[in-house]
Amino acid sequence: MNAGFLSWILILVTFILLASGWKTFLLRGVSDRAILTFFAAWCVAGRFDVFMGKGWAVNGVIVPLLILIGAALRRQRSFLGGLHGLSFGLFLASVYYLLKHMGDIDPFFLPSRVTFGAALILALLAAILVRRPADQIACLSFALLCGSALYGYVHKGQAAMPFAGLPFQDEWWLAVGSARLMSSAAETVVGSVREVSKSLADRWRETRK
Repeated sequence: MNAGFLSWILILVTFILLASGWKTFLLRGVSDRAILTFFAAWCVAGRFDVFMGKGWAVNGVIVPLLILIGAALRRQRSFLGGLHGLSFGLFLASVYYLLKHMGDIDPFFLPSRVTFGAALILALLAAILVRRPADQIACLSFALLCGSALYGYVHKGQAAMPFAGLPFQDEWWLAVGSARLMSSAAETVVGSVREVSKSLADRWRETRK
């Protein structure tokens, strides 16, 4: 699959799901205006590369991602809350770099043999440890940006595409989409178990009366 193809498929699928009424399920607490603005900014900014000199370039999608991260930090209730989010993002970035590096060292390393294995593992960790949708997406964005920057710096001789280019965009959409689906599914299962437990407890009380 060519780089960038997966991201456009996931963009289309996400847009269809949100337009079909899945917004409350996938992006609870995020306004329609913010979602449409992000989609528009991504589609426009992704078409531009900014050349920084010495053969180094940055894709425009970094702008909406930085704005998204900044908005999430601004919504935090305290300085410690924002610091906690950044520290967890750095932790995920280190996990991402470690998985990528282990894949270079050992081609038989399991995550490296799975397509986009590092992005899926980051999505799983974020789904388990970050609950709010906006914070989860911002944390993954920060982690992927930092992890990609570190990996690109260490392997700068191998860099053939701009930073935050098409391979990064594929990983970002896969990680964010997978994290939201896993989180939403887990919340649904937990909610169903609670309802069933409550119903059984009520019936048990009625039988004992």
